[in-house]
Amino acid sequence: MKPPVTIEILMASWAQDTIIDSTSIEKELLKISHLHGKYLNVMSYHRHLVRKMEADYKTMKGLREDYYQGHLTKEELEERGWEPMQHILTNPQIARKLDTDSELNKILLKRIAHEEIVSYCESVLKSLHNRTWDLGNFVKYQQLVSGR
Repeated sequence: MKPPVTIEILMASWAQDTIIDSTSIEKELLKISHLHGKYLNVMSYHRHLVRKMEADYKTMKGLREDYYQGHLTKEELEERGWEPMQHILTNPQIARKLDTDSELNKILLKRIAHEEIVSYCESVLKSLHNRTWDLGNFVKYQQLVSGR
């Protein structure tokens, strides 16, 4: 699994990675570092995308404010494929318009998707951190049950 990934792919991958082969605890212990690196890479990549989306949002918000105030040139409008404003909006009208602006909301939705992936990876990494402890407890339990 190489980034970027969707949340669905991430969840499916983790579902596979949570399976523990109880007959080979040594192999499972060695796998922890590999899994840690795998999910850390995905998290770092998507965290970077979150920051990029934040910058993209701020840039687009400034452009859309200029657009609603009628400050963009004809060339700037044509470059973006936007129609000229028919009438200039007041600041309260601009604030309401920005909340429902489809260009801005597309960026917000992308950012939210990347934030969800980062959050999921953080949970996976916490679980992996505990896996060594869990496997150690499993070994102790097996020893107790077998009478060693």
